[in-house]
Amino acid sequence: MYQDCRGLEITAASQEAVEAFDETIVSYLSINPSAGPNLKATLDADPQMPLANVMKSYFFMLMATKPLQERAQKAAAEARVLAEGANQRERLHIEAAENWSHGRKRAAIAAWEAILVENPLDVLALRLAHHGHFYEGDGQNLRDTVTRRLYAWTPDTPGYGYVKGMQAFGYEETHDYDSAHRAGVEAVEHIAENPWAIHAVAHVHEMRDEPDAGIAWIRENEPGWTTANNFRYHVWWHRMLMHLDRAEYDEVLRLYDEDLWDPESDEYLDLVNDAAVLLRLELHDQDVGDRWLALAEKCKGHTHDQALAFIDVHHAISLAAPGNGDEQSLLEAMRSYAESQGDDNAQITEAMGLPLARALVAHRAGDFDAVVETLLPIRYHLHKLGGSHAQRDLFNMVLIDSALKSNRINVAKMLVSERLGRLPNNLWTRAKAEAAGLAA
Repeated sequence: MYQDCRGLEITAASQEAVEAFDETIVSYLSINPSAGPNLKATLDADPQMPLANVMKSYFFMLMATKPLQERAQKAAAEARVLAEGANQRERLHIEAAENWSHGRKRAAIAAWEAILVENPLDVLALRLAHHGHFYEGDGQNLRDTVTRRLYAWTPDTPGYGYVKGMQAFGYEETHDYDSAHRAGVEAVEHIAENPWAIHAVAHVHEMRDEPDAGIAWIRENEPGWTTANNFRYHVWWHRMLMHLDRAEYDEVLRLYDEDLWDPESDEYLDLVNDAAVLLRLELHDQDVGDRWLALAEKCKGHTHDQALAFIDVHHAISLAAPGNGDEQSLLEAMRSYAESQGDDNAQITEAMGLPLARALVAHRAGDFDAVVETLLPIRYHLHKLGGSHAQRDLFNMVLIDSALKSNRINVAKMLVSERLGRLPNNLWTRAKAEAAGLAA
């Protein structure tokens, strides 16, 4: 038995293996592409380390595709073989990996939370609980799972800056923007290469409708996020939203072509980013050319993943855009999955994912009445899909656009009035207010 860099007991064959695992954790928290190689080095040093085998399952699940979910299940089963020699914390991680890889995400979250009761310095359990609550749409636990452990952390604890970055995002998603900004800045002061914290502060500026400050923050912290794996594209995406807010459409298209679009990437967050910015451009009455075609081609390979309903609804946007009917394969796969599977995501797919996906397809087809009829009753429940307020705001924009185009002026006035209360100076919101006959 050894100890990791925060003093937690870890079952391993050597100190070398433990140090390699510590490096794996650091690279995971910093969203660095070295995470995979570091985990391989750990397993090379100790193929029987329980937590390293669990981490293999976790990494596969974080990719959110059907083939890798099957590999995650296999890795979790391999970790289970090692459970007899593991300590209680490690056995709970094995339990979490088994549950998550079989679609029981809520049970996995419960296991991570159980770990943290006795081991508040288990930053792996903390980061994964944070991730799990995010895709459950549970903003309060996204924040509080971090804050209720900070009694055990000090600025001298290894990884403190990463934990403050998590806390910052939790504050932001619960609309405490001042606290979020303070925590995010503190996080970056402690650890400069901290993409999650930098992105949390970018969220604050987006939600406050501060595009100038947001662009400046992203630019001045480029060394801290451009070293990230594909998550760096998501930070570019945030900058693009801010240029949209300034109606700098040529700059958004330039950034899409030069910095966001990766022709080689098939990662789900990249596909989500691409779809979300292209549709926003169109909602701003901009022509995006043939960019949908290449994106839809990628999404064809993911119609049967059903890893997260949040991802599927974005694929619906991309597949419907070219107008050749490819979105129907996705809708049918989602319907079949929701009816035949009992896992957590199947329940969300049935309740929220399918209605939203159908509404987004209807928007593309010009059936704006159907969009309003579908989305108006469920709009306050869409957080259950997961994702951030900034990401889900796209669906609010689609609803407002549809209310105007279906000539439901009173509905449009209601929705735009809500939005003006939050974003009184936002150019898109003010334009929609004018279209609805409101004095913005």
